[in-house]
Amino acid sequence: MKKYAIWGIVFMLFLSVRFLHACTTAVVSGKATPDGRPILYKNRDTQTLHSRLIYSTQGKYSFIGMVNPMDIEEKSVLNGHNSAGFAIINSDSYNINYPALKDEKRQDGEIMRLALETCATLEDFENLLNHLSKPLRLSSNFGVIDAKGGAAYYETNNTGFTKFDANDPIIAPFGYIIRTNYSFSGLINEGKGYSRYMQAQELLYNASLNNNLTPRFFLQDVSKCLVHGLTKVNLNQYKEKFAAFRDFIPRYFTASAVVFQGVKTNESPSLTTAWTILGSTLGSVTIPLWLNNKHILPKILIADKQQKTLMDEWASCIKKKLFPIERGEGNDYINVEELLKILPKIYVTENNIFKKSEKYLDLWRKNGRLNEKEITDFYQWIDDYVPQLYLE
Repeated sequence: MKKYAIWGIVFMLFLSVRFLHACTTAVVSGKATPDGRPILYKNRDTQTLHSRLIYSTQGKYSFIGMVNPMDIEEKSVLNGHNSAGFAIINSDSYNINYPALKDEKRQDGEIMRLALETCATLEDFENLLNHLSKPLRLSSNFGVIDAKGGAAYYETNNTGFTKFDANDPIIAPFGYIIRTNYSFSGLINEGKGYSRYMQAQELLYNASLNNNLTPRFFLQDVSKCLVHGLTKVNLNQYKEKFAAFRDFIPRYFTASAVVFQGVKTNESPSLTTAWTILGSTLGSVTIPLWLNNKHILPKILIADKQQKTLMDEWASCIKKKLFPIERGEGNDYINVEELLKILPKIYVTENNIFKKSEKYLDLWRKNGRLNEKEITDFYQWIDDYVPQLYLE
């Protein structure tokens, strides 16, 4: 009987491997971070291998959000943060609607756009969900933080939601909650992303013990993690040229990652930071973004008329080196030799970006506000510095 049970688990995990809309996410209370600021994290996996950023001023609150390249009307926002310090992400859930909601019927992105335009707090978001007409056409784990210290998940199906509060020590004894592609309020042993959850849980638990739940930890140690949650294969120690690369946290289908770092309750919501990786996390670098009166972004993150973004295109070039096999299931196999040559260069550039941006943030937090000229200067430095990595 044990043998059959083990094979049942393996089969379930195999199904999650083949599913393409698979995200790894987390919500962290400010009580659990070194600086007391809440964190919202999303590693986005999707068949749409590219993303682009938008700057919207159409609602009650302005926001920076991420959309699919060909969403010309920008109706469906994938994640974002607004001028009230409210930030939102989601992961698709596959065990809270019966029967399962088809992907094309979901309105997750439309709801996230509406939330960014109208919500300032967790309570606002709850009121939004409560007053929307039913059925909601939702099958999602929404992660939300606000400028008042709120940090929670809302496991949302067609009829309503179940809240999981990261500030509640009974719900989140270590101050964080993880969600992949199943909901804790849904059917047991259904859904997707169990092995990714296992690896994320191990990483976050160890980081919490070392007081290291930071944006850099999520974007480097989690989004670039080369250890498999189920098999414990560690590609950092791999001896062969190619390795099977399925259902690690970073995947061939990873299109972006983001950490929204909130503010303390006495800080300006404008200091909310979107630490953003546009493109494959194994081929791109983290760039922080802030809402500003000039509505500017780094030029390498702005899409052209063909909806292509330089940063995303550069990351795609790196990914072609990492996944050179085009026949059959080639995207299931990564060139480990190339990966271990590229990642150190990515880290050098990325660490310099963290170092410089954290100096600006320390100064702005001390002064209680952003400095628009320094944001402009920083973005210009990004546009000059980051291309050097890819020109190599």
